[in-house]
Amino acid sequence: MPRVTVKDVHQQEFLRALAAFLRKSWKLKVPEWVDTVKLAEHKELAPCDENWFYTRAASTARHLYLRGGAGVGSMTKIYGG
Repeated sequence: MPRVTVKDVHQQEFLRALAAFLRKSWKLKVPEWVDTVKLAEHKELAPCDENWFYTRAASTARHLYLRGGAGVGSMTKIYGG
C-alpha cells in the first residue's frame, strides 16, 4: 500500500481538514483577542471568517512540515508583518 504524505494531498483540502480537526479536538486554545485583531499592519479590517485562527494554525503547521526549521523571519515574509 503506497504511503500518502502532505505533499501528495491537495493543499486547500488538507488545510480545511486540519483546521476542522483543530477546531473539533480543542487542542488549540484560541486567545480572547482573536475577534478584534488585524492580520497585518496594512489591513483595514479583521478577517471575515470566524475560524481564521484555526486556518492560520493549519497553514503554519503545513509550512513547517514542508520546510522544516523555518524561523520567524521566513514566517513574516509569508504571512506578512
